[in-house]
Amino acid sequence: RRRGPRPGGASGGSGVAEMESHACADSSVDHCLDGKQGLPGLLAGPSRFMDRLTQVFGRRFTYYMALVYFGLKGVAFANLTSAMLPYFQSMQVSGTTFQLASVVARIPWSMKGFVGVLSDIFPLGRYHKRGYLIPASVVGAVAFGTLAALPASSLGPAQVWPIAVLFCGGNILIATFDLLCEGKYSELMRQEGAGSEVLSLVWTCMQSGALVSALATGLLIDTWGPRPLLAICVPLAFLACWRTCQGDLPEVPARSRATLRAKLRSEPGLFMLAALMAGGGLLVAICVTFLGMLARAVVAIGVSGALIFVSFRTMPRTLARSNLYMFLASVSYLDTTGPLAYFYTGTDQCIVDGPHFSYSYYLAVSNVVGAVGSIAGAVIFQYMQSWSFRSTFCVTSAIQVFASVFDLMIIYRVNIQWGISDAATYLFGDAACQSMAAMMATMPMAMLTARLCPRGAEATVFAILAGFQNFGSSVGSILGVMLSEALDVTASANGPCDFDRLGTLIILAHCVGPVVVLPLAYFLVPGARMDDESAFEDAPPPPSFRSPPASPPASPASSRASGDSPLFKQRVSIGEYCLMEDDPDSNRFKKQCSF
Repeated sequence: RRRGPRPGGASGGSGVAEMESHACADSSVDHCLDGKQGLPGLLAGPSRFMDRLTQVFGRRFTYYMALVYFGLKGVAFANLTSAMLPYFQSMQVSGTTFQLASVVARIPWSMKGFVGVLSDIFPLGRYHKRGYLIPASVVGAVAFGTLAALPASSLGPAQVWPIAVLFCGGNILIATFDLLCEGKYSELMRQEGAGSEVLSLVWTCMQSGALVSALATGLLIDTWGPRPLLAICVPLAFLACWRTCQGDLPEVPARSRATLRAKLRSEPGLFMLAALMAGGGLLVAICVTFLGMLARAVVAIGVSGALIFVSFRTMPRTLARSNLYMFLASVSYLDTTGPLAYFYTGTDQCIVDGPHFSYSYYLAVSNVVGAVGSIAGAVIFQYMQSWSFRSTFCVTSAIQVFASVFDLMIIYRVNIQWGISDAATYLFGDAACQSMAAMMATMPMAMLTARLCPRGAEATVFAILAGFQNFGSSVGSILGVMLSEALDVTASANGPCDFDRLGTLIILAHCVGPVVVLPLAYFLVPGARMDDESAFEDAPPPPSFRSPPASPPASPASSRASGDSPLFKQRVSIGEYCLMEDDPDSNRFKKQCSF
């Protein structure tokens, strides 16, 4: 629950950072990151806030966004995540197999970039997004309904991979709606300038949905098991399908095939990178299912190397180097969700002197505290705006390492010797600190990506970079399983379990790994301060894989060439592609354009 990646964002998980990064890319960065807009504005005047949204986006699309981010990204995603552990434990699946099944279930989050590009250039039917949303909602409804109908206790370890595919179907629904709705409101934000209001709506809906899910989990999970949580998601999937069919997501009919082919030719490298990432994610999922430990690790590392190579060939050097560091940071914090979850929730048959947390406590109460920790991390980050990116990454990595101390205290029973209960140590230490550390690690990644991202291709590049980090977390999960097996850390719901080296596993996975990667920040991450806008020159916003129109007449792109210039017309027709490139002689940046 806690150690796995948080899919969907620039770092795989944090919705706040993901939304902030998109809002910053699609409107002015100052407007998003100055800390003066967003949630405070919502609290100051909810009625005025909603009136502003409905005036800009219309009532139907505003409520549609609330449905997607409260119902799907909030309630359904939290229910799906909470249901996985008890579902697989009821099937008597081992801790490491549960962790690998989670990798398969999360594959759709690594494919967001490809789905976004595909929907833009290959519409299914008359519309770009609707043709993908409706099938995704049907797949999700069938997956949730099947999982809710199957009695997990009657299944065994032999059925683990079909069940993992069903959980993957639920993630297909949520990831597709998240991506394509995000692309639409990002497009409208550029036209209407309502960045902070949208950010507040999406953030509030997601957090409210997660809290409702935590309440349902606390009331249902110990008595009725995970199936009711999954059953709740079925009507949400059908409701999303119905409202999509009714046209609540505003779209114009798809352009001609020739125009769509021109969009594909505007930046074929990005399309190739997104397709390679999707194919690599599927290949890793297949290898996780059918191959052994060493073969899985070799394939995951090989696919990672290929993705990194192609990213350096298709993206400017500064963006590619920064993306490489964020990818390595995701990989180096090795996922140990399986062994840790079984240690905390194992019965007496698994571990005699253990925490023995109930599902309601481990999945519900700690989620609420974790949400508070995430908010605290976001607030603390606002006071770090004058720091350099490198210093921020160093501090956030140090906080992540420090947060692992609470796991070690419980594993080695130090807290009991000090007279502190497992519940208090976990709740006010590990649950809160890990969430705060994860948020503080995610936000500088989101801000750096927003600074370096191309104008006019924000949604595409953000989805690709988010897919990179989600894929990195999947690689970290595979390597974490490999390390667990090498240390003979084994676990099952009712035994046998061997946690003798669990402390060593945590030290290597959560302390040594991030510290080893940390020095690379000084070679791969720009040395500019986060609030130093002069280090980033303005880039023009012409389209690439995007439907919005080209640069307005007052933009730098049009100031260099008149509207009647053949060169200008050629740039607009194929899509000038401008990003910020590192200047090796200073800590500043210059534009790098291709057309």
